[in-house]
Amino acid sequence: MSDERTPRCRPLPPTSVAQVIDPAPAVSRAELLDRLERALAELPDAERTAVVAAHAYGGGAIGAAMELGLEGEDAEALTRNALQLLRASLAGLEDA
Repeated sequence: MSDERTPRCRPLPPTSVAQVIDPAPAVSRAELLDRLERALAELPDAERTAVVAAHAYGGGAIGAAMELGLEGEDAEALTRNALQLLRASLAGLEDA
């Protein structure tokens, strides 16, 4: 038997939680979804297909590769590129 204790979960004080999350988001869910839809529409076709197959449908790089008929590494690269483009397009949301 080991003398090590199992870690126990401890409740976080509200001040810690408040430092991590914004209780009143500046952008509504509807606005966020609208901006995401517009950002997806602006992506090149291959990147849009890759990111939707990988993340929206949960297929990962394999799903994107199957959808696009590419090798896994190529599909993964397209997915990463799409995510970077989406991040850039949605970057201003936290400042809104």
